[in-house]
Amino acid sequence: MPGPGAAHRPPERGPQVIHDAPVIGAPAAGYRTSRRRRASRNPTDAWLLWTFFGWLGAHRYYIGDWKKGLAMTVTLGGLGLWSLLDGLFLGRRLRRINSGRL
Repeated sequence: MPGPGAAHRPPERGPQVIHDAPVIGAPAAGYRTSRRRRASRNPTDAWLLWTFFGWLGAHRYYIGDWKKGLAMTVTLGGLGLWSLLDGLFLGRRLRRINSGRL
């Protein structure tokens, strides 16, 4: 039988190892690690963003091309030229994103 102070002391434990724990930031099983499918984007929303805020690249942020959106924001849409050219290709880019092809 332990002494009077031993009953109140919690048992000593070493470091606990948890096996099969998910890694934080790791993709779930079944997902590709290189690229994930983007959610569908509403073409009307993208066109409205291009119409009113195309010179800031707002439509690029919306469809998920944040790096190009940032470049458009910094250059003010390539001084307007890049924004106008994006109007020619926005429909095709939306169809590719919504069909699952990036």
